[in-house]
Amino acid sequence: MASWAFFDYCSRRGENEILVWLNSLPIKAKAKINARIIALQGFPIFPEQYFSAYKTWDDLYELRIVFANVAYRPFGFYGPGRKDFSLLVGGIEKGKIPVRLLEVADERRKIVIADPTRVRRHDFS
Repeated sequence: MASWAFFDYCSRRGENEILVWLNSLPIKAKAKINARIIALQGFPIFPEQYFSAYKTWDDLYELRIVFANVAYRPFGFYGPGRKDFSLLVGGIEKGKIPVRLLEVADERRKIVIADPTRVRRHDFS
């Protein structure tokens, strides 16, 4: 039984922004990210080797997934409901994460808090 529900951020037009990002990645990287999300759903507390708070950005967290020596970093936050985690934006770490990516994640977090209909269940397709 899942302890957590994962959600994807959707644009104002209803486009699933996380699915768009995932579909831009190599198919095996996308599969590994989805497998990690499936695994995380069952943990009562997310393990630190796969998940961490992003320092200096309150309420933003990153999933850490490495595939073929590339570090994939979906960013999200706890919410909008209890035991929910919403994915806001995806990034690929090639050194330091761009500040603009974190700004987008934070803007989207605020949007979802104000309007929880801007997320939908994670799309594993």
